[in-house]
Amino acid sequence: MDRRKFFKKTTRFAVALGWYFSGASVFKYNQLSAAHKSIEFLAKDPNKILNLHKALRYKTISTHREKMSDGFQVPHMPDGMACFPSDNNKVVLVINHELGKKSKIEDSPFLNKKIKDKHQSFNLYDKKAYGGTINLVYNEKTKKVESQFLSLSGTLTNCAGGTTPWGTWLTCEETTLGTSHGMSKPHGYVFEVKPTEKKGIQKAIPIKSMGRFSHEAVAFDSATGDAFLTEDRSKSLIYRFIPDKTGDLSAGKLFALSIEGHPQDTRNWKNKFYLKGVRYKVKWVPLKDVDSRDDSLRKKGAKKGASFFARGEGIASDGSSIYITCTSGGPKKKGQIWRYTPGPTKYSADDIIELWQEMDMEQTLDMPDNITFAPWGDVIVCEDNSKTNRLWGLRPNGTPYLIAQNSYSGAEFAGACFSPSGKTLFVNLQQNGMTLAIEGDWNALRA
Repeated sequence: MDRRKFFKKTTRFAVALGWYFSGASVFKYNQLSAAHKSIEFLAKDPNKILNLHKALRYKTISTHREKMSDGFQVPHMPDGMACFPSDNNKVVLVINHELGKKSKIEDSPFLNKKIKDKHQSFNLYDKKAYGGTINLVYNEKTKKVESQFLSLSGTLTNCAGGTTPWGTWLTCEETTLGTSHGMSKPHGYVFEVKPTEKKGIQKAIPIKSMGRFSHEAVAFDSATGDAFLTEDRSKSLIYRFIPDKTGDLSAGKLFALSIEGHPQDTRNWKNKFYLKGVRYKVKWVPLKDVDSRDDSLRKKGAKKGASFFARGEGIASDGSSIYITCTSGGPKKKGQIWRYTPGPTKYSADDIIELWQEMDMEQTLDMPDNITFAPWGDVIVCEDNSKTNRLWGLRPNGTPYLIAQNSYSGAEFAGACFSPSGKTLFVNLQQNGMTLAIEGDWNALRA
């Protein structure tokens, strides 16, 4: 969308019933840094859910234990998600629910209703696992949820994921538990979900060619159709999946990123091997036996020279580069954001990566997790730390501005994504079990 048109449209919204809007109760947030002179303002929320920039307003559109359109309940722990266009002012959110082995039945979709339909039961990947996704149909014009229903089930610890170039959602399992841990099937895979408005549980088919490991998120290179994947471990790899056939993920080759001529450890925990803004040459190490039964894929890659990162989590593409958050990177373990840029030709030898941001100040980002891009090109970052979690914007030069803060529950922000129109930012407060829709004057926010 044209930037001027986007700002013109977003400033025309009226306050709708049920939206919590900033009022006179505004407090100044701490100055972000010496280089960032502006002071951001947040409004205290009388409902004690979300302190939000005074130019914005939010509405809760989905909450754990609400009865859904299919009779099941909204599962707990919403995490990664994406927004897809539909007809007549509607969008479809596909929302992960990060339910693991220790999750209880009351966290699952099944407290209010059991699966009686044999077809739906057959579609479950593992009947001992409660994780999966729901599809939520939202009307941007009326500001109402038209339906929400279970779309994938029987998976485990569905953390983040990513959208495909052909308009589906890839949901990722952040675990490698299997039959030796009491599960019916091995976990640690990627699954594809269609953003349909039609109710029903889709068949859960693991994409084994994309590897079995503690998956976090996926982003695609629009030029090549290759997928890039992160792994949430303190000593994790960054992966590249090259499909044999564009648009078909069922077969392909998996690689791990290696920074040539430099130490394998990019984390900068004890030794600052990597400097901000320096461009490092990348090569891709081929991996074999990617359906690893013993959770050894990252160790095999490291033995071949692959670089390891500090908890690779969020990953997103702006069309020319791919941005990757490493949640515990840097000397203070407050996080890093890396930027990978492919060479000018397909599978070029000129691929480079640079340390775009490294957090080292108390007033700025603290443990960045999920990321997405705003319609105007800025990076939107969700925090996940044990203190106070916030939602940030980062301009192309890295200058941060504050969008929202959870001052009340300690829940992390997750799954931030904009609607195709650019009007609405959707985000989850994970431990609250809430999905929120945020609207307002985005131009004033950035100014």
